[in-house]
Amino acid sequence: MYEYRVHTENSPKKFKEACKKIEENFPNTIKRKLLIDVDGSTIQTFTEGNKDIDVFDDYDVGAVYINSEIDLGELFEQM
Repeated sequence: MYEYRVHTENSPKKFKEACKKIEENFPNTIKRKLLIDVDGSTIQTFTEGNKDIDVFDDYDVGAVYINSEIDLGELFEQM
C-alpha cells in the first residue's frame, strides 16, 4: 500500500485536483460513487484492474491524502 499526502489541511479544491490528476493519468480507471461521511469527509475510489486508489478529504484527520494499491510516485510525493 502506498500513501501520499496531498495537502496538510482539508481542501475540497485539492481533493478535486487530486481526483482529476488520477483520471487524466489513468484513463481506464473506474470511478466509483463519491462517498460523503457524516462529518463532511469525502472519499473517492478509483479502480484500475483489481487495484484501488482511494482519495480522502478527511475532516477527522484534517488533511487530503491518498491510499493506493498502485504506485503513484510520479504524480504524488510519497509520505
